[in-house]
Amino acid sequence: MSLRSRIVLAVTAVFAVVSLSAGWLMLNRAEKSLRTAFDRTLQTRADWLLSLVSVDPVVLPLPTDRERMLIRYQTYGHLRELFRSPGFPNTFRRGRHQPSISYSYRSVMTQTTSNQLPDGQILLTLAVPDATLQQDIRQLRWLFGLGWLMSLLLAFGAGYGVAGWLLRPIQSIVEQANAISSTSNSSRIQLPSSRDELYQLTDTLNQMLARIQENVELQRNFFGAAAHELRTPLTIMKTGLEVTLGNGQVDAATRGFLSGQLDEVSRLARLIDEFLVLSRPDALTQPINMAEINLSTLLTNCLTQLSVIATDYDVITHLDWPAATEATIQTDAVKLEHILLNLIENAIKYAVAASIVTVRLQRAAANWQVDIENRTVRENGPTLDLTQAYFQADPLKEGHGLGLWIGFRLTTLLDGELHLNWQNFTFKSTLILPVEPNK
Repeated sequence: MSLRSRIVLAVTAVFAVVSLSAGWLMLNRAEKSLRTAFDRTLQTRADWLLSLVSVDPVVLPLPTDRERMLIRYQTYGHLRELFRSPGFPNTFRRGRHQPSISYSYRSVMTQTTSNQLPDGQILLTLAVPDATLQQDIRQLRWLFGLGWLMSLLLAFGAGYGVAGWLLRPIQSIVEQANAISSTSNSSRIQLPSSRDELYQLTDTLNQMLARIQENVELQRNFFGAAAHELRTPLTIMKTGLEVTLGNGQVDAATRGFLSGQLDEVSRLARLIDEFLVLSRPDALTQPINMAEINLSTLLTNCLTQLSVIATDYDVITHLDWPAATEATIQTDAVKLEHILLNLIENAIKYAVAASIVTVRLQRAAANWQVDIENRTVRENGPTLDLTQAYFQADPLKEGHGLGLWIGFRLTTLLDGELHLNWQNFTFKSTLILPVEPNK
């Protein structure tokens, strides 16, 4: 549930409770006022009827069809009934419903004073049906309920609009934060004009962005310094191996070993270059050196470079490709070779001993597709996390969890797609490359 919805529900709930409590009190006061007005009218009628009563001679006024009247005369401690309307209840309490009749009455009693009748006292009780009063009360309650529901709906709608207006600055902060696409972006979120809680929130976010950018700059500087430090010994090692291989004084066995070491040193140098390129914030805008290459030849070279590793892990590699088809593609040869080496090496390291790692090349529409399959000890495992930096499916295996991450990033640079699937004890990497990228 969104923050806006929670605010609207909370405000509506508070309004409902407060308005219901206040309305209920006002409704009770209104009902009490209606009953008081009804009783006052009835009292006035009873006083007027009492003024028409006479004892000597006896004169009694007649009530209407709706009225019920009881007249009693009290003198010297004796109480004598002068008149009782038909249907007048034997016992009657003011304002209470009578169970013996089908409708309720309200009654009032009035009496003469000693100044009006010195020798005795006349008591008159007048009761009338309160159907009109009950009808007015029911109508008042119905109007109150309808009005409360309407006000609740209006409060909900108004609250939804007001909540949107109040949250508009927060939405603006979110949009500005999303617009900061990389850590190298030095832009900051615009501070609100009013120094309220949103101002403090925005200022805190800007300070956090400044700290993140500072940390990234320190990291980038560290990578740059490390690259310069690593390039120098790697260049010396590469030059020494090339000179040793070129002097013609190395026997065949040693030459093969040194050639393998030279390939590994060259690969390590490329790995450092690619890693530093991907560590830059503008990695996705790096230039691509396009050239026409033969995929089958490139795959063969990759398998040859990894043959020593395959022997160490007791794994056989097999290349399956359509020999009758010219497998050429326009791409960056260095980056594509790095991707393929990472994928094949990953398959070799995680394959079951004495199994076969299959590399299959096939044409799919306007793309070339490279499938690399290997048998695994585990039936399945994570695939999405494998494209994250420093993640390893098996921490006991060699490596730092950067191979598939770098491969995934480089594939994006080449306008390609990299899909990973791990099911039924088989790990499959699918690399899809366009014949002619959009770069």
